[in-house]
Amino acid sequence: MSTPLLIFGAGQRCGSTLVQRLITSHPEAFIWGEQHGQFGAVVDAFEGLVGHNESYGGAGRTEFELHGYQGFLANLMPETEHMREAFAEFCTRLFQVPDVRVWGFKEVRFDLAFATRLQRYLPGLRVIFIVRDPRDVLSSLDEWESRGWWTRADTEMSFRNWTRIAHSFLETGSVPVLSVRYEDFIADREDSARRVAEFADLDPDGFDMAVFDRKVHNLGLWEERTLRTWEEMSIDLRYLLFDEGLRATAKAYDYHL
Repeated sequence: MSTPLLIFGAGQRCGSTLVQRLITSHPEAFIWGEQHGQFGAVVDAFEGLVGHNESYGGAGRTEFELHGYQGFLANLMPETEHMREAFAEFCTRLFQVPDVRVWGFKEVRFDLAFATRLQRYLPGLRVIFIVRDPRDVLSSLDEWESRGWWTRADTEMSFRNWTRIAHSFLETGSVPVLSVRYEDFIADREDSARRVAEFADLDPDGFDMAVFDRKVHNLGLWEERTLRTWEEMSIDLRYLLFDEGLRATAKAYDYHL
């Protein structure tokens, strides 16, 4: 039995790539990377198509039953259930990998509500959610800004995502979720690997634990970085973490800002 598994992170620099690498190191698993949230647009488009069908498609099908091709067939569409089955097959064929049992993708822009929507088409769906102390996230994004290809607007968007996504995973729903804090994940790698393996129904001995030893920051960036501490960062940057919603959500994850 193959199993869809998603890795969702609370914005950039949260540790989702480390979880992705760990799971993909297993011979029975493969996790694709991010699509800049574009798969959300695909799901939106399909559900919009279903909405149109439920409003107009039934009349078109009735017209065809009564009058055949001489009827008004402008909105003739397949049955909704057929459309859902076809989309489920599309999602599976898009992300499933031959010869592995566990497959999926990782993303830092989707929340629990999106996972719930996707569960309609991938009923065995599970999610590993990882969150990180926003102060450390900010320090890492500050370093990205210093390289010139990441902007302050990008940082602001990342923290809006942090709040929205992290807050969503404080709730429970129909999707099985394993929530982990990045700090706990790296503090005890053996226990972390065991928990992930148990959740994903994998043998923990199949993981290559060396993924914990290699820090990957971006394409081609593996060297150690010099990061500014919270106290060293400018007040206008630190101000991003004074948002009441963010601070309340952070406290729920035991991050006291």
